[in-house]
Amino acid sequence: MPKLTFNKKVAITFFLIAIGVAFFFSCLNFCERTFFFFSHTADNYGCGDERFDDEVETKFDEEEFQEDYFIPKTYREVMEITHVHAFMIPLIIFVLSRILAMTGADEGTKITVFAFAFIGAILNISGPYLIRYKSDIFSISLLVSYVILCPCFITLISIPLCKMWSRKAFEGTDYWL
Repeated sequence: MPKLTFNKKVAITFFLIAIGVAFFFSCLNFCERTFFFFSHTADNYGCGDERFDDEVETKFDEEEFQEDYFIPKTYREVMEITHVHAFMIPLIIFVLSRILAMTGADEGTKITVFAFAFIGAILNISGPYLIRYKSDIFSISLLVSYVILCPCFITLISIPLCKMWSRKAFEGTDYWL
């Protein structure tokens, strides 16, 4: 297979950087809503939060209400979250996996990253449903999905970037990068 031309390396590099930034903001968004705490994750997706109810009668502060009160997700909201994630996460992981597969990285590393990324994706996609309709205990699965996906995304992005831009040539190999 031919080596990548400079313009293809630049395009793949920009794609990998854009995906890295997107994943960072995805984690930041999740952190903003849950602070990566079990109880906040359960409140955000589960049955809501009743802590604010007693205070509503005495004084209503809309800004405090929006920041501190969790309203349980409706079926439609959970469906919208899942719909987007069910399409995008596997697609992004597949594309990143194909790019990683084109590198000269160790086969064991590739298989491990592919497997863990798949597990993380399943946990991430199923988490909101399980929390909302089964039990708050499944908040752990959603938190674990981010713990799994973070190193996977770092690996899926960093190895191709390092291999692609290193001066070491893969002469006589079938690797593109």
